[in-house]
Amino acid sequence: MARAHPITGLDLQAPTDKNARLIVKARLAEMYVYTEYIGNPEYVQELHDLRIAAKRVRYTLEVFAAYLPVASQEFAEELATLQDELGALHDSEVMLALLRLSLHKEQQDVANELSAKQPRKSLLSAPMAAHIMQATDTHGPAEKTRQGLASFLLKQEQRRLQCYEVFRLHWEQLEQRHFRARLFAALAEDDEQN
Repeated sequence: MARAHPITGLDLQAPTDKNARLIVKARLAEMYVYTEYIGNPEYVQELHDLRIAAKRVRYTLEVFAAYLPVASQEFAEELATLQDELGALHDSEVMLALLRLSLHKEQQDVANELSAKQPRKSLLSAPMAAHIMQATDTHGPAEKTRQGLASFLLKQEQRRLQCYEVFRLHWEQLEQRHFRARLFAALAEDDEQN
């Protein structure tokens, strides 16, 4: 999971609005570290980390709403939408992992497939994988069940691509509207007024 870095440069004697702007800028910089992964839906963990980083920016904007420009709430709403889109994508990824696991007869096959797709980390915890493997007998699910799961898997793969496209298009719109620069400008504008 994406870890939040400590915020440096805060002044305990400074007005809250000054420190709030510093925190927002730091959290926004952390969020934009993940932009290199946006062009490829296979970066499952990185896109999930982007969601977490966006959540931190949003929550910072919301917590310090009284000390930030009114326009910052529009940015928080945009981030909430982005979070929802990335959340739907991640939910779809988890569902795909569960379906693939359910369709396999042996745990080793599953481990090989998941590690080939996700070399760093599986979406499923070891206890969850073990539970699913115990739920199927040694021969795997019955043929009718297997066919249903395979059909659902295909639909879920399509859903995953749709979720990714919705997110990617939204991100492109934010970039075209200079989301980051506008937020920085709003924070700087407020800074100049004080």
